Amino acid sequence: MTIQDRSDALTPEQTANLKEFWRLLLALFQQSPNTTPSKAGPSSDLTGDELRTAFWAFVKYDNPDCLILRYLRARKWDVEKALAMMLKTFKWRKAVNIDEIVKQGELHALKTRDEGFMHQLRSGKSYIYGKDKEGRPVCMIPARLHKAGDQSQESLEKFTVYLMETTRLLHQAPVDTSTILFDMTGFGLANLDYAPIKFMAMCFEAHYPEYLGLCLIHNAPWFFQSIWKIIKGWLDPVVASKVRFTSGVSGLFEYLDKDNIPKSLGGSKDWLYEYKEPLSGENRSIDNPTDEEREQKKILESDRWSTIKEYEAVTMKWGEESSTTPTQGGDPDSRNILKKELIARNRALDRFVRARTYYDRIGMVENSN
Repeated sequence: MTIQDRSDALTPEQTANLKEFWRLLLALFQQSPNTTPSKAGPSSDLTGDELRTAFWAFVKYDNPDCLILRYLRARKWDVEKALAMMLKTFKWRKAVNIDEIVKQGELHALKTRDEGFMHQLRSGKSYIYGKDKEGRPVCMIPARLHKAGDQSQESLEKFTVYLMETTRLLHQAPVDTSTILFDMTGFGLANLDYAPIKFMAMCFEAHYPEYLGLCLIHNAPWFFQSIWKIIKGWLDPVVASKVRFTSGVSGLFEYLDKDNIPKSLGGSKDWLYEYKEPLSGENRSIDNPTDEEREQKKILESDRWSTIKEYEAVTMKWGEESSTTPTQGGDPDSRNILKKELIARNRALDRFVRARTYYDRIGMVENSN
């Protein structure tokens, strides 16, 4: 069962925790630049406006409650620890410049000759393909295609967060987790590189909690067992519990349907990853907008923030109520209506804030424009 499946079936205690998280978060949004952080709870060196902007940028097309529930579950429903974890994520996303990476995208990397980043895309060492039996998008990683000296660690980390953000676009409610399939066929010691694995583990544990649904390690050679012992030691037990070892196509059938397995792995899908280069002008609404587009973006941004303000006001009222129903506040359906409205606002703004990806170009991203 996914997080969104359970968001409307919380226990009274869990609903109270969700409300408390919202109360603390909304209070932080009101924090002025000169406010001394409270010693009574989690604090941040970001201003209230920066925190607010960071939160709603992170939400994107998610249910805001579900994003918060990820952190609450990751910290076993301890509200202050969950909020502190999220605040660290905001700071990390700002330092890594994730929103700018997403806005600039592949075409920018091509134009600026970011060869390390483009190599990740062109090599096919990691790509999203199909879904597992739970409807989760699957990130395929043919480990034999990776060699540590082919790119810098910076390029690998940039590509990793870029792919994580891209995968989020492919989540379709109620599914909000992903599967990773490490194809170890042909893997040798020349392909071993601990640094990107450590970084990926850190991302899932610290900044993308509850995004990993399943990790398959397929056709691992015999010597990988000693490597796995090292890697497992780095992992949070919750993340480690999601790892499964499979062998042969029959091993994959437990998790993936045959038509979601490429022929290269014994499936029926006659498909090979072949990177499609960015198109000149595909990000024109970002790079060189017309006056009409600038005005359109301004209106869309204003509408988005108006919806956010309404959602925050309704959520504040709901958070102060004694009712433990997670979706209600004032008008019983108001939060759900505003949530759907916010998703629509964000989709309308998408072409102004997100560069097109390979998955847009091949038609995998819905409502891409």
